[in-house]
Amino acid sequence: MSATDTAPINATSERLAHLAADAALDLRARNVTLLDLREMNTFTDFFVICTGTSDTHIEGIVGRVMERMKEAGETLLHREGHRRANWILLDYVDVIVHVFSRESRAFYGLERLWGDATRVDLGDDDTIDADATIVETPSLTRFSALDDADEDEDEDDDAVDWDEVDELDDDWDEDE
Repeated sequence: MSATDTAPINATSERLAHLAADAALDLRARNVTLLDLREMNTFTDFFVICTGTSDTHIEGIVGRVMERMKEAGETLLHREGHRRANWILLDYVDVIVHVFSRESRAFYGLERLWGDATRVDLGDDDTIDADATIVETPSLTRFSALDDADEDEDEDDDAVDWDEVDELDDDWDEDE
């Protein structure tokens, strides 16, 4: 038996982010994306962002990520969100995992808010919006479906239904 067989995995934050993403992909999470925040001097190195298709699917993804991170010797610092929360956050200090419902992911738009971060799309070609496109610029790649929705307000397409998002937000406020 080698020393690596008994010692916990000494993983970098990038390896941990990929470990969490792979765990989410194991349970068929949608739109698995890494945001590399290391050059932005923020409170964490990586966001792992993914989408579940139902409350049960979201909980399953979260459970698999927690299981894999624990196997890697990582301790969960904090968990936000519970069943039917539409967004569960797992804080591993250097890596923060966000598991969203489709609606909540579109509403909060973390990829848009952290648009200066390096973005790596890892899995599944199911997109939040069927007409979503990835826009390449010299310094960043960003998700543009929500931006396109603002520009094309007159068109009747698959853009975000803000009335529906407002209802979700109202439901969220009532739960608190």
